Amino acid sequence: MPTLAPAQERDSVFASYEDYARFVDSRVMGRRFIELIQVLGGRDEYTPEQLQGADQRFRAIYPRDFSNGAVTKQIDLGSGFGQEMRIYWDEGVGYIYYYALLHNRGDSLVVINFTLNSNVDKVLGKF
Repeated sequence: MPTLAPAQERDSVFASYEDYARFVDSRVMGRRFIELIQVLGGRDEYTPEQLQGADQRFRAIYPRDFSNGAVTKQIDLGSGFGQEMRIYWDEGVGYIYYYALLHNRGDSLVVINFTLNSNVDKVLGKF
């Protein structure tokens, strides 16, 4: 069973930005892709077979855990909404790109939409 922040009672909802950031960083850096996808809202959008296929593809591209990560772009859209891009990499040349559309409701942070991709253009195209 995944270890989540106490307020993480529903998929895509976190008690704070810090809880969300810790969750995303730990799951991407540890290549725990299925858990990442499920908790960020993909639980009802993918079959178990599709999740397993995505996990296998990412693990084939990225055979070891990531050692570095950074938030490289953040845009405030107003009224608590924002976008961000995170990049994770290892000591080799492997990079993975993460995008999220977020809503800070004051008492919680909601992940409205997210993308994880090996192609930077797919993520940059979201901005």
